Amino acid sequence: MPPSSPSMRRRPNELIVLVSGNRWAKLIRKFRSEDGQSLVLAIGLCAITLLTISVVLAASAVNLKARQLLSVADGAIVAAVDEFEFVGDGGQPRIELNHSQVQAAVQRYLQDVEAGQRIDNLRIGSVQILPDGQGATLLLTGSVQPPIIGWIVPSDVSIQVSSTARTVLSR
Repeated sequence: MPPSSPSMRRRPNELIVLVSGNRWAKLIRKFRSEDGQSLVLAIGLCAITLLTISVVLAASAVNLKARQLLSVADGAIVAAVDEFEFVGDGGQPRIELNHSQVQAAVQRYLQDVEAGQRIDNLRIGSVQILPDGQGATLLLTGSVQPPIIGWIVPSDVSIQVSSTARTVLSR
């Protein structure tokens, strides 16, 4: 082992003097007085993270149910506009939709696909025939129960979709 130089022997004593100096002692006391402050920050960040996760889960559930309801509405209105009557006015044949037939076809479709079991509070908002009589518009409503309910996410979110279909007569 090589002999230690005079500067090497002096360093530990200098460090002891620096650490035990008045300025360093105040700094160390200040750090010790702030113990536990990071725990409050960590708890706050965890709470914000959990709230964000619950909102994202709720938004995803609502979006998924809305897409599912839109798919049901599309199928129902397409099935409904197939319930047309063929009317031949002289040389101008045309398609005519009857409101009661279209509404009955929508109800029949919703029962056939058991949409009421997949979507809570499923209701037919309105069924309207387009002004030209060649198509119809359907408005369906329902509700979604988000997976995590809290004071920031409501327990029952209502959804509403609209779908339009046309029947075209071609040769």
